[in-house]
Amino acid sequence: MRAELIAIGSELLIPPRSETNGAYITARLREIGIPVVTRVTVADDLEALTQAFRNAIARAEVVIATGGLGPTEDDLTREAAAAALGIGLHREAGYVEALKARFARYGRPMAPVNEKQADLLEGAAFLMNARGSAPGQYMERGGRLLVLLPGPPTEMEPMLDGQVMPLLRARSGGLADLTVSVLAYFGVAPSAGMKGKPVF
Repeated sequence: MRAELIAIGSELLIPPRSETNGAYITARLREIGIPVVTRVTVADDLEALTQAFRNAIARAEVVIATGGLGPTEDDLTREAAAAALGIGLHREAGYVEALKARFARYGRPMAPVNEKQADLLEGAAFLMNARGSAPGQYMERGGRLLVLLPGPPTEMEPMLDGQVMPLLRARSGGLADLTVSVLAYFGVAPSAGMKGKPVF
């Protein structure tokens, strides 16, 4: 089983901003024996995002996207994933009400644009976000798992660890977490291969 990661956001392509979610997700997947074979960063462009999803879904059994789940016009992750899969989106009324209640707790009315965050891919399920208003979502289709996660690491990391990793462990056959050993070599040129002596 292989994974591909899609980091979404035009701001990630402008220095000095850097994309950090990919490294975190790669490390977590490696622990359960799922290699990440491709990581791409894509701007907030519907056509480019749709193609990125199509490519990843065609090649990998696990596709994880981060970012683009907010309420603004340039948050296009849901729309691009739906277009890539040839499915629709539907607005979950229950989550709209949950969003309104969240805003009410802070003493603010919710702008209508925020209802977009309740749009769910057909056949998908929400991943609850305890630290923000944008839920993640996941779906299985044709033996593949597609996961959409929010971009802020403070929201993405607990969602990945608490909700997505159990799904992935089950799909990977219940593999136990792997222990990684690192051998350090000193004074050995790469062209020399493994003929040098390890330094412990």
